[in-house]
Amino acid sequence: MPSGSFITSQERQPPNFLLHRQIGAIPHPEGVEFRIWAPNCSRMGVMIQYGGSNKHIPMNEDEALGKGWFSAVAQLNQDESKELLYQYALPSGNLLPDILSRYQPHGVHGPSQFVDPRQFSWNDSDWRGVPKSDLILYEMHVGSFTFEGTYKAAAERLTELAQLGVNAIELMPLAQAAGKWNWGYDGVQFFSPSASYGSPDELRLFIDRAHSLGMAVIVDVVYNHFGPEGNYFREFGPYVSHRHSTAWGDSPNFDEENCRFVREYFLANAIYWLDEYHFDGLRVDAIHCIQDESPAHFATELGVWFAAYQDQAERALHLIAESNVYDPQMLRKNSAGGHQFDALWCDDFLHSTFAVLSPGINMSQRDYHPCDLHTTLQRGFVYEGGIHDSRKRVPLSDESQRVDLESLVYAIQNHDFIGNHPLGKRLHQITCLDTQRSAATLLILYPAIPMLFMGEEFASENPFSFFVDYTDLYLRTAVEEGRKREYPQHDWTAVRSPCSFEAFAASKVGSRELGDQRIWTWYQKLLLLRKAAKTLGLLRSETLEANWNNHQSFASLCYRSGSDYLNVSVRLHAPGRILDSIQIPVPGNVLLSHNTSCDPNGNSVYELKEHGVIVESNLAILMAEPTQSAV
Repeated sequence: MPSGSFITSQERQPPNFLLHRQIGAIPHPEGVEFRIWAPNCSRMGVMIQYGGSNKHIPMNEDEALGKGWFSAVAQLNQDESKELLYQYALPSGNLLPDILSRYQPHGVHGPSQFVDPRQFSWNDSDWRGVPKSDLILYEMHVGSFTFEGTYKAAAERLTELAQLGVNAIELMPLAQAAGKWNWGYDGVQFFSPSASYGSPDELRLFIDRAHSLGMAVIVDVVYNHFGPEGNYFREFGPYVSHRHSTAWGDSPNFDEENCRFVREYFLANAIYWLDEYHFDGLRVDAIHCIQDESPAHFATELGVWFAAYQDQAERALHLIAESNVYDPQMLRKNSAGGHQFDALWCDDFLHSTFAVLSPGINMSQRDYHPCDLHTTLQRGFVYEGGIHDSRKRVPLSDESQRVDLESLVYAIQNHDFIGNHPLGKRLHQITCLDTQRSAATLLILYPAIPMLFMGEEFASENPFSFFVDYTDLYLRTAVEEGRKREYPQHDWTAVRSPCSFEAFAASKVGSRELGDQRIWTWYQKLLLLRKAAKTLGLLRSETLEANWNNHQSFASLCYRSGSDYLNVSVRLHAPGRILDSIQIPVPGNVLLSHNTSCDPNGNSVYELKEHGVIVESNLAILMAEPTQSAV
């Protein structure tokens, strides 16, 4: 049980990994106990609904928990508990959902439902996770991944991803947000997985199924703001900051008076997903937008809690920051003044690659140029900045040292890249299939953690548009106009409203059979090759020499370990650009090739044509099915 000083103290406390089990609606020997921190309320009650009847239960101030805490016990049998809905009765007479709700079957404004996590039977006791060095991420929006848009339907499609070679799924945010469709970044009930996709136990079944197929599951969490609709936190206590704000919604109170439990609320939430749902990690959204002027930033405390939980866990766990640019402090140990995250999203690879493939179209608020690809391949990043630091371009110099590439997450497209295009176009739709094939080769055979976006592997022709389902007319108008202001470089005429059902329905990824099977096979072979090269110790930052020739539009990755080697040669350029072929010596086994031709005289020389790719090595065993023919 948390003590009063534990809740109210401004000093950092030792991690309490049981806190999420001690707050909200929780199992009790006599039924269900309700606990809520509501210092803004002089009194509290809970209205419960079960078996067709309603009952009001007064809540008592609970001094054992601390100042501002209320609790009550509903005496119920197990069957009554299973169907229990409830709302908190405030002094104003308002009935509100629980801000610690585990399930919102009727949306953000409706009653909360009690969930007993002990009733689910897990089958993953032997699961040990996926080490960071082996991660191959696949970003997924549950509602768009299948026609049904449910946890259950997504679970039934996981075999397809296992066959592809993916070993980790990164789910876009699940916290309950307003409406029936949403990207997930407007959550207001942070402990409640979205009811639009199914029940909590159906989410558990999805994760259990993924583990049985050897795939980790990571969830995207949003701790930088409260969603704009359904945010009832102000009614209960000082959860919302008076000092800070964001363009997306209220900022949490991480650094003002009575902020201790607010911090604990989100820290407990992080552990909750790992404990009660067996998630294998968290991707923390826009961590540089978490506003906290405390001596120890919230990100630091989150890193400490996560690392401590990892120490007692029996599986590999991953804490990933979306910082967008390289942040060395994010990866440092807490003892060295860092935040102790395991990895971070670094978008410099994506945007510098795109600057090559589609010059003149900028999908970022930072400037990128084709020559930036050389900087990224050489060093790992172009821009650098921390939580408290301005973001700046760092020129490449002779003194530049390559950073820990294995802790950077790279992609050639993600939800932001596609969704921020007015029409939600994917990379191959802006460029062409051959450019995607070349870019994917460079991504997957580079030492950084590769991440695919759902549908990329078969070049889905369906867009992934931005979509929300606010019921508030003001918010609907604000999001429509806000998109145009945030990305003024795009033409927003004839674009469907992000608040429309059509924007969501059109974003369904579609089936693999409707996509390009040659692209799918190419991705599968790239992933097989990556895994084999990693197993042999070849595909590592320490063994890599990487270069980008902007004049020839030619990227090379050369791995050397003793007498063994792996060479990756890629032509990257905009569609329609006419280039002279370049000759590449190929003394070893050709493992993958596209748009190449060999010397008819039998010399070990290949011509690399437009969008050409050739991967060769002296180790034929790198591929389960090595091929010298174009795919």
